[in-house]
Amino acid sequence: MNNKNNPRIDDYSKSKPLVEVMQSINERFNSKLFEGRENGRLINHNLEYGLGAENILRGLFEEILPSKYGVGKGKIVNSEGILSSHQDVIIYDKLNYPTLFTDENKNLIVPLESVYAVIEVKTKTDSAVLRKAFEGLKTVSDLAQGGEVKSTNDLVDHKPPKLMIFSFQDDRAIKTIKENYCALSSEFPRDWSFSRYSEKSPGHERDNGYHYLVSGVYILGVGGVYAMLNGSVAIGVWKNNTFGMLLSGLLSTFNQIKLGDYHPESYVSWIGAGAREIHER
Repeated sequence: MNNKNNPRIDDYSKSKPLVEVMQSINERFNSKLFEGRENGRLINHNLEYGLGAENILRGLFEEILPSKYGVGKGKIVNSEGILSSHQDVIIYDKLNYPTLFTDENKNLIVPLESVYAVIEVKTKTDSAVLRKAFEGLKTVSDLAQGGEVKSTNDLVDHKPPKLMIFSFQDDRAIKTIKENYCALSSEFPRDWSFSRYSEKSPGHERDNGYHYLVSGVYILGVGGVYAMLNGSVAIGVWKNNTFGMLLSGLLSTFNQIKLGDYHPESYVSWIGAGAREIHER
């Protein structure tokens, strides 16, 4: 028996065209996100609000993404045993790669090779909060050591993981957020971007040479600031379609990524070293 507040996709498709179906689904997702934001304001406790915001976003991704994608929180490790800082949302391949560690609070440690995307979730952003988010995502980027093309699309080079920021609120004008994003991208430079026109693409000739640590910043109910394939930065004023645009961008990109092979022997060396150290004590 269907809940009127949470109808099945079949209920939509029988009576509505596809555009209206997607609009209805997007409205349901937005209602959860906006409700979470309002509940957080009522609680008026930064830590609880922040954890609630993360849980809402992770819950939506778990509901929407195909079962092959794992959605969690925690840290990412490379084969040298170097860990990232704690990340709010990690989207990874849970079918072909192991989870190296899980604690009682469901914090994970997953291998870098398994990760499609990482999202820093903020209840409210300003220039200081965005800087902190960039700092956290840089610890993931540092694990990749230059990035490796893992794309099935000959015209676009994808170098996962994709690093993004999602904010439940930012009171600044979207143009100001873009200026902040560009300034931080210059302050946290790297010589590759997550997605770029490949040398085989006609678009490669328009490449402006700028690269970005963070692929985009998305503000609930407002829109996003994001890097384009030629290195320019665009503004999307999507308002209540912001989460839908973020989601559709992720799904279309994931379908073009072939993650690298997992080599357990690379991880056994440092896991085993840690085990021996504990044993020797």
